[in-house]
Amino acid sequence: MEISISLGSNIEPLLNIKKAQKLISNKFNILKSSSLYSSNAEGFVGNSFINQVIACDTKLSFEESIKALKDIEKVLGRKKNNEKFSNRLIDLDLLTYGNETINKIDKEVPHKDIEEYAFVLVPLCEISPDNIHPNLNISFKQLLKSKVGFFDKVSKLD
Repeated sequence: MEISISLGSNIEPLLNIKKAQKLISNKFNILKSSSLYSSNAEGFVGNSFINQVIACDTKLSFEESIKALKDIEKVLGRKKNNEKFSNRLIDLDLLTYGNETINKIDKEVPHKDIEEYAFVLVPLCEISPDNIHPNLNISFKQLLKSKVGFFDKVSKLD
């Protein structure tokens, strides 16, 4: 099953993204990685975030995939925080699980952040432009074209 994962950090972001990539590669077979992108903190005052999206192959179930990502966050030192918008040591979100639509309490794919945030959609579109959003039935590239100003909200790092 091909999945996509969003990685984000604004606390020692380059170091924590790199550590997360290594731990993810121990649980999943990484197929593609987007460039790194910088974006301003949204919803609170904080340091800029570094974000990336990776595509992986897995034999884990949806629930096992979510658990693996939460375990990686814990290993990296993320503490449970109920604030939606706050500084993040690491934030890992399962964006897609094949072409499935799954809605469970606090867990869903495709992840709602795909449509809401440039720091998710732009790198996702970089690695999977022609993949179809399961709920909208359009490609990620078409979705990005419909989001006026999204490119202005992120900066690609070289």
